[in-house]
Amino acid sequence: MPKSTLSAPHIDEALREIRERLGKKLKGFSSDFPTNLDRWKMESSRPPARLFPVPELVLFAFRNIMGWQWSGPGEKVRWTVYGSVLGEPIAFELRKFEFTILRAIDHQVPYDRIVGQIGAAMRQIEELLTPFAAEQARSGNVLILNHFSDFESRYRYFRDKAKKAFAKSAKPPKLLKKGKKQEKNLPSLRAGMLTAVLNHVHAAESEGYYLSTAMIEAYFSALEHRLILLRAFIGEPLEAGGLQAFLAKSWDNKLKAVLPIGDDHQAGVTLGRLRRIKERLRNPFSHGGVENDGGSLFVHLPGIGAIPANFSDFADSPRFTFIPIEAESFRECCSVFDTVHDMLSTGLLELPYRFVDAGVDPSFDAETLSDYAGVIADGSDAVEKWIERWGRNWTTHANMDY
Repeated sequence: MPKSTLSAPHIDEALREIRERLGKKLKGFSSDFPTNLDRWKMESSRPPARLFPVPELVLFAFRNIMGWQWSGPGEKVRWTVYGSVLGEPIAFELRKFEFTILRAIDHQVPYDRIVGQIGAAMRQIEELLTPFAAEQARSGNVLILNHFSDFESRYRYFRDKAKKAFAKSAKPPKLLKKGKKQEKNLPSLRAGMLTAVLNHVHAAESEGYYLSTAMIEAYFSALEHRLILLRAFIGEPLEAGGLQAFLAKSWDNKLKAVLPIGDDHQAGVTLGRLRRIKERLRNPFSHGGVENDGGSLFVHLPGIGAIPANFSDFADSPRFTFIPIEAESFRECCSVFDTVHDMLSTGLLELPYRFVDAGVDPSFDAETLSDYAGVIADGSDAVEKWIERWGRNWTTHANMDY
C-alpha cells in the first residue's frame, strides 16, 4: 500500500511557502488517489527523456513537498507517487525503462497540460535546490560518475589504430611482377612504382599522425579523469571547498596531489617527459597551433625573411618535420604513457586503482573517504570483497531487481 511521507502538523513556515508557490504551478493537481485502483490497470506513457532528464525531481516535488502518497521500490520500479489532476487519478513512477506517467483508461485531461505543468514545477524545484546543490558541492557531499573505462577505451582505440597505420607505412605495397611486355617500358614502370610507394608511405604516415593526435588528446582526458577518481579512493580527507579546489587544479598539480614522487629521480624524469609531450604535441593541436615557447610565431629578420621566434628550439616543434608526429614520436608517447600507467596503478596506488578499474562511482564526503581509507588499510582481500558487494548493489539498483 502507498505510504505517506510528511507529518502535516509539523510543517514549518518555509515549507508551507514553498508548497504554496509550487501549488500555483500545479493548479488542478491533488494528492487524492482512489484506494482501490490498481496502478497496473492504468494506461502508461513515457514522455521523451529530454523533458524530464532528472525524474527524481518529480518524486521530490510530489512526495517531499506536496505530500503525495508513494510506494517503492518494486519489481522493475524504483518509486511511484500517487495523486490526481482535475479529479482524474494519476501516478508518476520511475521504471527500468524510463520515467512513466500513469493515467486512468478513460482520462480526459489533455496530456500536454500535464507535461507542461510538471515541467514548470520542475524549473521551480531546480531554482529552490540550486543553493543547496552549491553548498553540497562546496562541502564535498557529492558523487562523481566513474567513466574511466570509456576514456581509457577511447585512448586505446586511437592508439591501436595509429600503431597499425605506422606499421603499414613501413611495409611498401606489393608491386606488380615484371612480365615480358613490361620490360619494354621498364624505366617508366619503375618511376610509377616509386611514386606508388611514396604515396603509400605518405598516406600511411599521415593517417598515423592524425590518429596519434587523437590518441594524445584522449590520453590526457583519461589521465585527468583517473586522477579525480584516485583522489577519492586514496581516502585522504578534504577540507571545506577542497574538492572544488582540486578540480580547478591543472592536470600536473592534480597528479602531484595524488602521486607525491619526493626524491624518486626516475619518476621525476618520466613526468618531465610527460610534460614535454603535453607542451610539444598535445597543446599546439588542442589550442589552434599555439606553442607556449613562441614556436608558432615567426618574426621578420630584415634582409633574411621569416624565422621562428623560438629560434633553435623550433627543432622541438611538431611542425619542424613534414609529418608532425612520426612513428618514433608515437612510440615515445606510448612508452611514457605506459610508464605513467604503471606509476598510477602500483605501489601505494595499487588498491585505490582497483576501485577505479572496477568502475566504482566515488563519493567525496568525509565518511565515505574514511571508509575507502579503512578498506585499503585492511588489504587486498578487503578491497575485493568491498568491490564485489558494491557491484551486487549497483547491479540490483541499475536493473531494479528489488
